[in-house]
Amino acid sequence: MAERRRDKAELGCGTLILIALIVLIFSGGGLTGDLKKQVTTLQEEVLVLEQKIDVLTQAIEATHQPVTADIAPAEEQPAAADAQKSTSGP
Repeated sequence: MAERRRDKAELGCGTLILIALIVLIFSGGGLTGDLKKQVTTLQEEVLVLEQKIDVLTQAIEATHQPVTADIAPAEEQPAAADAQKSTSGP
């Protein structure tokens, strides 16, 4: 009798799972587009926050008044006035 030879390729379950994982990884699984949109949105929000911080920083610098040592608290002002009277004479 003549032997028949079968030329069929048989793939096991593990091989099919491996192929599916490779396709999923390289295709992005549909999540890549969503992640890119989220990253873009977050970058835009960070830029807006940086602009707001710059505006607030400029406002603080514009209203900043340096404190000088010549100004005494309200409680010490009468005592300082008395000290000047006693040293300046009658």
